[in-house]
Amino acid sequence: MREKAGMNYYVKKCLPFVLAVSFFLAGASYALAGAEASGKILLLYYSKTGNTKAACEALGKALNADIREIKDRNSRDSGPGIIGAMLKINLGMQTDTDPEKIDFSPYKNIIVAAPVWASKLGLAMKTFIENNRFDGKDVIIFITADSFIDEKYQEKHRQLVKDSGGTVLGNFQVQATDLVNKEKVPRTKEKIVEEALKFVPQMQKSLAGK
Repeated sequence: MREKAGMNYYVKKCLPFVLAVSFFLAGASYALAGAEASGKILLLYYSKTGNTKAACEALGKALNADIREIKDRNSRDSGPGIIGAMLKINLGMQTDTDPEKIDFSPYKNIIVAAPVWASKLGLAMKTFIENNRFDGKDVIIFITADSFIDEKYQEKHRQLVKDSGGTVLGNFQVQATDLVNKEKVPRTKEKIVEEALKFVPQMQKSLAGK
């Protein structure tokens, strides 16, 4: 009986310490997981010709980001498909995307990337942003375009993200063509990737809040 009473005494004495250590370790693990998630980057991209895809695959590796492709379920490979997309963009309409929704909860930082059509984000990306909420997320916009996109149009891109709850940290753009003898000549994907990677230090500073 004395032995049992002694054991009960030590259990009662040690229990608060054991519980305190357990709560501390649990809290530390939760905090560590939260900190790790808050630094994670999700790179979302839509690409029709492969230029934006090539740039984003390189950016994703350089930034250690998770990458998700946003696809247009409607074909844009032919003239009618492209014309239809342009009409929908100008009329404020949408397309069908795959995926339609993404769970952003593991991420604090999001990069949205797309080509620019009629000075607006490609229809699939525009639709995706309109149909998802970016509340509490820091967002960078990256675009590829045949020519330099003026600030007034970039502001419309930013407003699209703001309307979905995101905080825009910056805009970056790479031209997909060069002007040679007054004619637009497509750049190689290697050149587009090279130009995109030059933005990595600036993107890192923006995401770090510097």
